Amino acid sequence: MVILALLTVVLAACGGSSQPAAVEWRNVEMELPDDWYLFEEEADRLSISNQDIGIGDVAGEPSDWPEGDVVAMFFTYEPSTRPDDWRQLLDQLDAEIETDTQLRLEGDVPATQLIYRYETEGVLTREMVVVIPSRAIVLLAQPVPPPGSADQTEVFLAYLDDFMGVLESATFGAPVLD
Repeated sequence: MVILALLTVVLAACGGSSQPAAVEWRNVEMELPDDWYLFEEEADRLSISNQDIGIGDVAGEPSDWPEGDVVAMFFTYEPSTRPDDWRQLLDQLDAEIETDTQLRLEGDVPATQLIYRYETEGVLTREMVVVIPSRAIVLLAQPVPPPGSADQTEVFLAYLDDFMGVLESATFGAPVLD
C-alpha cells in the first residue's frame, strides 16, 4: 500500500519530461540508460523511467498509455529510514524477499538491496529497494503495470541490468546537510 501510494503521488505530480544523459540530485550524479526520461525532480524526490509517463498534456487531457513495458526508478530523501524498516514493511505486505544484499556503491558508500515479490491489487510484481542510510536515500525500482495487467515479475527482470546500471554509475559528492 505504501509503495502504491508513493507511485500514485509521483505519477500525479508528473508534468513534462526530458531526456538527459545524466542527472544530479542531492549531490549524487547518475547516468541514465539511453532514451530514459527524467519526469520528476524535487528536493526530496527524483523519478526516472524508460517511457514518457507524464499523465496529461498541457491542456490537462490524459495521455495514452505508452506501448511496451514501463519501468521506473523513484529516489526519495528519507532521513530516518533504515534497511530493517523495509524488511518489516515487506513482512507486513507478505512479500517474499528473494535477495537481501549488502552493496558498496562507488567503492565505499554502503547500501542494502532488497529484491522482492508480492501481489498488490491483483498484480504480481517483483521490485527492488535500495537503502543508502549515509545519504538518507531510498531507491525503489519497479515495473509500472498497464491497466489490466496480472503479472509484472518478468518485466522487472528484463530491466534489472538497467536499474543496476543507474545505481552503479552513481558518483557521490559530499552528503547534503539539511
